[in-house]
Amino acid sequence: MPHSPGQNPRFRVVLLLLLCLGCQRQDAADLVVANGPDVESLDPQIATSTAAVRLFAAIFEGLTRLDPRDCSLLPGLAASWQKMDAEGRSWSFRLRPHLRWSDGSPLSVEDVRASWLRLANPQTGATYAAWMQGASIQVHAQSDTIDITFPQPMPMFDRMCAFPALAPIPSSLRQAPPGTAPNPLPCSGPYQLQERRLRHRIRVRKNPFSYRHNEVLCSTIDFLSVEAQYTALNLFLSGEVQYVPNVPDLAVPAIRQQLPESFTPNPQFATYFIRFQIKDSPFQDRDLRLAFSQAIHRQELAASVGGLRPAANTLVPPLLDSYPPATAPAWDLAAAQEALQRYRQHHPGPLPYLEYLYPSSDFHRALAEALQQQWAKYLGVPVAIVNQEAKSFFPAQRALDYQMSHSSWVGDYLDPSTFLDIFQAQSGNNRTGFADEHYDELLQWAAASGDSVMRMELLSVAETYLLEQSILCPLLYDVDQSLIAPNIQGFHRNAQGYVDWAQLNPGVQAP
Repeated sequence: MPHSPGQNPRFRVVLLLLLCLGCQRQDAADLVVANGPDVESLDPQIATSTAAVRLFAAIFEGLTRLDPRDCSLLPGLAASWQKMDAEGRSWSFRLRPHLRWSDGSPLSVEDVRASWLRLANPQTGATYAAWMQGASIQVHAQSDTIDITFPQPMPMFDRMCAFPALAPIPSSLRQAPPGTAPNPLPCSGPYQLQERRLRHRIRVRKNPFSYRHNEVLCSTIDFLSVEAQYTALNLFLSGEVQYVPNVPDLAVPAIRQQLPESFTPNPQFATYFIRFQIKDSPFQDRDLRLAFSQAIHRQELAASVGGLRPAANTLVPPLLDSYPPATAPAWDLAAAQEALQRYRQHHPGPLPYLEYLYPSSDFHRALAEALQQQWAKYLGVPVAIVNQEAKSFFPAQRALDYQMSHSSWVGDYLDPSTFLDIFQAQSGNNRTGFADEHYDELLQWAAASGDSVMRMELLSVAETYLLEQSILCPLLYDVDQSLIAPNIQGFHRNAQGYVDWAQLNPGVQAP
């Protein structure tokens, strides 16, 4: 049973630190961010962690970008764009004139074309390769225009272009071995890379060649590698950090009371769920998946881990008014026990060894322990929980080297397809072994529909089908638990957790 706030020794440390406002390090940047685990790569086609995406929002610009107030779409490197047909198979983008990389060299439509071709190349190993596979790309240098035609409808492609994986990358990075980065690294965003110290920090500084140069209000930003949430909170309370993306769940009650100006929980377009590996694990059997899914009492789970995250019965968070909610197997103890009995009938003998894999963090461990307790309580089934560092966990998940695993997904754009597309057979983000022609067809029909209402209805049917197969088990919807120092101006909370670093003003005027 988790400690109550008053019993937890780390919580008492937090309360004491509320009174201890120290001075920043002498070498600190204008803005310091406790960014989470060490960014796995400086290649936006390879690294997809939330820590990496936060960094890439500062140093790589897409053809489009997001408005941090409501995540609506704004022009990025592209001054304008056009969908050339109703289904979104063909698009045309016109770049801003005179774009440059941070080293002063020209940024051209050929950089965009070459970057997109690299993303699609299987040798790159990009998890978003499916976005560009089979695409025909033409550039028109005289007009700074790039045209792209897909073999299938891509109605959300302009929104996808705001995601780092589709940002153009410089030739030196395109030519580097996948997962490595040149030094110096030419950047296209409002900031450029100044320094990287592994397991310590990444410092970025104002990019003088960015088209947004005059908007940037911080000279430098430090993205600290801080895995432990209590360490990040302590750094914030001592004044050494001004932005913390996530705080410890047990500290939330005190933070809400003591730091109301810095902490305003906000629903996120993100979901925590379980992946079942169905290629060669015991969870090939749908009855076993159903048993484990329907034996999870989500409300109990949400209460036990804390942090204000609500229980989830669907994969797509309920934040889109135009999307009909999918139906899914929910808490049903009798149905769970019946499903387990059917599994035992088809597989006589003792149950196999069962294991749940999760990446190291305080919250992930608490979630894993709560699941382990519920499966033992409601099914009478022991499950081993195993943690791995992120650098080992994600390769193991991609290689399907697990039975059940912790998962989460933050929407790349505000549309159900960003969640549902990852379970297509060819998706590099699938990581379950699931390949179903009917499911893929439903998504294709939705994409091809020129009627927005029909498209949403088809996507809901596809999600219902996916959940009925119990390829995954939704657990909790995420909530923004970030801390921002009250002196920081220009910060907006939104459903995607997107931060426009160029707009943040800590009171230090950039030169």
